Amino acid sequence: MKRIEKIKILKAIAVLLLFIGVPILLFYLGVVVPEYCACDETMYEGQKGIDIWGDMVYCDAESQDFAKAFFQLFTMVILVFSAILALIYFLIYRIKKNNK
Repeated sequence: MKRIEKIKILKAIAVLLLFIGVPILLFYLGVVVPEYCACDETMYEGQKGIDIWGDMVYCDAESQDFAKAFFQLFTMVILVFSAILALIYFLIYRIKKNNK
């Protein structure tokens, strides 16, 4: 496979990952993080928190545990997407540098 073909394939994969990753990142920053941050872990059972959008969030034990697990899951997904994109752009850089 030629250098140009490798670079085109890697760039296509990067665009596909960005196309998938940007909506996930927006959902993470717009919904998951505010809901997770609305409830403090020291709150009593049945209290309600308010997120940055002004919405009421129920902070009972099940909701807090679910929000924490959801936050951790999406954090890992975002980190994996970022690591894969960084690896792809590093490979593109190395391919271009080695063939000069």
